[in-house]
Amino acid sequence: MRRAIRALIRKTFGKNHSMQAQASGITMVVCLAFIVGLVCFFYSFLDMVVVGEEEPTYSEGIIIVNAPDSWKKYAKLDKLSKRFDITYKRTDAYFDVFTFSNWMKEEDAFMVLVFPEDFDDKCQLRKVEEKPEILTFCSSDHLEYVSKKDEFCETVVDGGYYQFISTNLGVPLPLWKEPYMDTIPVGRQTVRGVAAERLARMVVPLLFFVSIMYVCMLTGMNAIAGDKERGTFASILMTPISRGTIVLGNYLGVILHALIPAAVLWLCLIFPASPVGLIEIILLTISFALLMAAITILISCMSNSIVSAQTAFLPIFLIVLVVCVTCMQSTSPNPVNRYIPIYGHFYGIGDSLMSTSDILPLLCCVMSSLLMAAICLLISRRLLMTEMFTVAVESKSDKELRKAAARARKEKNDYVSSARANVFGYKPVKRKPLLRFLIGHAVLPLALLSLFQPLAMIPAILSYMKSPESVEFLRMFRDMSGLRKISDALSESSRLFSGFMQNHYFILFMGIGYWVIIGLYILLVKKIERNPLKTLGFSSGKELSGAGRTSPLKCYLRGLLFGLLLISSVYGLLLLTGQVSCEGFSLSSESILLFIFYILMWIPQGATEEVMMRGFMLPRVASRFGIPFAVFFSSFCFSVLHAANAGFSLLALLNLMLIAALFALIALYDGHIYTVCAMHTIWNFCQGNFFGLEVSGNPQSASILASNYTASSRDLLTGGGFGPEGGLCVTAVIAAGFIVLFFLTKRKKLQKV
Repeated sequence: MRRAIRALIRKTFGKNHSMQAQASGITMVVCLAFIVGLVCFFYSFLDMVVVGEEEPTYSEGIIIVNAPDSWKKYAKLDKLSKRFDITYKRTDAYFDVFTFSNWMKEEDAFMVLVFPEDFDDKCQLRKVEEKPEILTFCSSDHLEYVSKKDEFCETVVDGGYYQFISTNLGVPLPLWKEPYMDTIPVGRQTVRGVAAERLARMVVPLLFFVSIMYVCMLTGMNAIAGDKERGTFASILMTPISRGTIVLGNYLGVILHALIPAAVLWLCLIFPASPVGLIEIILLTISFALLMAAITILISCMSNSIVSAQTAFLPIFLIVLVVCVTCMQSTSPNPVNRYIPIYGHFYGIGDSLMSTSDILPLLCCVMSSLLMAAICLLISRRLLMTEMFTVAVESKSDKELRKAAARARKEKNDYVSSARANVFGYKPVKRKPLLRFLIGHAVLPLALLSLFQPLAMIPAILSYMKSPESVEFLRMFRDMSGLRKISDALSESSRLFSGFMQNHYFILFMGIGYWVIIGLYILLVKKIERNPLKTLGFSSGKELSGAGRTSPLKCYLRGLLFGLLLISSVYGLLLLTGQVSCEGFSLSSESILLFIFYILMWIPQGATEEVMMRGFMLPRVASRFGIPFAVFFSSFCFSVLHAANAGFSLLALLNLMLIAALFALIALYDGHIYTVCAMHTIWNFCQGNFFGLEVSGNPQSASILASNYTASSRDLLTGGGFGPEGGLCVTAVIAAGFIVLFFLTKRKKLQKV
């Protein structure tokens, strides 16, 4: 049995077998080199590599911000300036950690003590809504600073200052006896710390997930389904090897392959991760590899060819990616998710890297993954117990006929020599493996949006930290840490995101990010594919006039009109059914600049999603699978992009797919994407900044009209927190749009005849 297992492991792990017709060894090396280079780039950028210092230097200063009169009198009376190196500062921003960290660096201080502006006034009141908060920002450069901060607060603040304002100045403290004091650890490079946390909790887990799943698919689908396709599996079944041994041997071979990229990432995490954290990451990634390998073996046993196995695994791959995006965008995850496989793996890797992990959820996640893997292997063994095989003797002529028929089928199905469809004039020139082809098109939009949207938050966060509104902003973060229900977390996340949607910097940089994404797609088509821009749906005016169509500008203006008609019909239907009430105009002079930024953001936003889905994905998928599947696949991917938004539901999924399908058919009808780009832009703009409704779960600001749901409104019609796209009113309007497009297409065909 051991020899059989070793032979099966070598067969599955062997280079020529596992990579046959899927990806060359050079491709794997390039992928691993890219991962290593990406991680090393972040290390050098963030300066996360630990560099030892011979003799650490310690800061001795203390910065007092917004010192009240009572503190100045106490400091003079107690002669604090002789005992401590104290510097006084003033600021309106209560939580401006970036400025505080710079002050600590400039003044060589280890702590910042921040008083509210009205501290003395609140101390003299017996009834106040909340305690006057005294914040202490302590540098996290050395552990000794914590004890030094505690000593200062105990001896100076608690031991002297509180008693001073109570007795010497005759200030009667309220029932709570003393002000509330909260401590926030602050590093000297706060921006670097935020970026490092995003890298640890978003990028690193995603690298583990994608690399392990990709390798499991390459090897797992070849393990058994590949033998069936090549006709060698029957000979394996004829040997005295048991079915369980066959499953176990192939399974171990898949695991060995999956652990290669995982081991490379482990080596990259030796320095930034603690020894305990690295061990936890290794346990999590091994359990995830065991689970994914078991799933691929199960699907391989159920399939008769590599293509059918890869197609069956594709939905699982996409679901796992959606889970990853949900984890990346979740600001307050449900604690139960940390015990569940996939969710627990993603959160656990980030927590282990940041040294904030909990051993109980980690062990539960690992054990449940092992249990699920064992169940998949038992089912796979049971499936092989029912596997039948026959031995046939073919003559030479029969074999030649069979090979000739196979060659004919291959030439017929070759999408490069004979494309299934010609959309926007696109013709494929390079063959790609099926799985890499579909996953590449599905992951590219997700990856670009996941990169540029968080980047747009950084200027917004920096601006918040330097404003008085930072008090409310960080309090929302603090309140969300105690939430335990998903509904409460989503509600608070929506409130938090609404703050971003009111920030000029966030809206401005979002718009810039969308323009960059469009530019990347243009470079991809022009430089890598070496195709003209018309294959992206951007036909020139000369090409449109030659085809009997109007100019791009007129097409765009027509799209604005059509999109306005659609969204206005939705809003009118909501008004007629009594679901929404219009409260009048709400645009103020203070929000005009934000309103203009919204216009500048919606223009590239609508065009970006159309370029990704209808301009790039639709023609390339249609060339291989035909137009019906391309419309479905691009519409499904478009809908999945919004799965992590607040209020997302099954009806929202269906409506977004219908909207995407309608836009795809309009693009096919026109032969370009100018019209649908304008329709997408005007739909989002009017919905959020004209009618004042939510746009795919995102609350809007700077709206011309103020609209509110009535007391008798129903989420089934309005879409609830997701917005109209989650309700039946949009379903009815889009259905009417399909009917109109059907008659227009029919009339166009009759005119050609």
